[in-house]
Amino acid sequence: MLLRGAGGVPPYSWSLADGSLPPGLSLLPSGLVRGLPTNAGTFDFTVGVEDRAGVYATESFQMVLVDPLVIDTAFLPVGTVGYSFTTALAASGGTGPYSWSVTDGSLPLGLVLDSTGALTGVPGGTGEVQFTVGVEDAAGRAVERSFTSETINPLVILTPSLPTGTTGSGYSFTMGGSGGRAPHVWSVSSGALPSGLALSPDGVISGTPTVVTQAQVTIRLTDADGRVAAFPYVLTTLIGQVRQTVGARGGTVVVDIVGDSVNLISVVAADGFSAYTIAAGPAKVQVHFIGASGQTPSWVLCEGSPDVSCQFD
Repeated sequence: MLLRGAGGVPPYSWSLADGSLPPGLSLLPSGLVRGLPTNAGTFDFTVGVEDRAGVYATESFQMVLVDPLVIDTAFLPVGTVGYSFTTALAASGGTGPYSWSVTDGSLPLGLVLDSTGALTGVPGGTGEVQFTVGVEDAAGRAVERSFTSETINPLVILTPSLPTGTTGSGYSFTMGGSGGRAPHVWSVSSGALPSGLALSPDGVISGTPTVVTQAQVTIRLTDADGRVAAFPYVLTTLIGQVRQTVGARGGTVVVDIVGDSVNLISVVAADGFSAYTIAAGPAKVQVHFIGASGQTPSWVLCEGSPDVSCQFD
């Protein structure tokens, strides 16, 4: 910036009479203000000019400096098809307010960008879309930035139910899921699988069940970005033709299965219950568990011929 004077007898000599120039700027005797400003703000100062005859004059100035206008948002969150999406683009510097727009390309299907920088909508398709947005400040300064927006399918568990297992027999079942971003990791989020079974991170339930039960278990699927889907199941294990443990609310009963006969081996009552053996085999094993006042009784009933089956509560 070059200061200019009029009147008097040229040439002129310029100097700073009062205050300070913005940091990074200096005033040359020729009236040239030069340098690289380092701070934004409002700066008041007075300059003086002297002509060849020694006549001196002053003038006060105010200089307003702003930071460069920049788009601060570096990337966009991943969208999910069919789910609400909202994010706010951010800028700094320049002079507010800002006005945002798409300057090149197209937004993902289902999304819109308003003038305040809010990118909202419900994504309608998967894939990556590239586009450029621009922001303009109140003084007409403008900058642009290119973005890539990715949209994926929702993370879902596809397995509707778990197949029944048999105690003493090998069990193997693979869970199914889709969407999100691979790799997927499976885990038990609440409850527990029947004794003898385990769930691997790749979704395989395997092992040999050791207890006749109806296990309530919630299985969780997590993707690479931390998205989570979960579903509750009941995994039932039936009695096999071997020594079996039947777990009821009131206690545990161990029986031996031989052909079409069933024989009582042992009874263990749970805390707060007492066990009463009604029948010990070979046609029937029947055990009642009676709890303290107010507790609902529990029982185990195993019957043989033609096929051994056990019921419990």
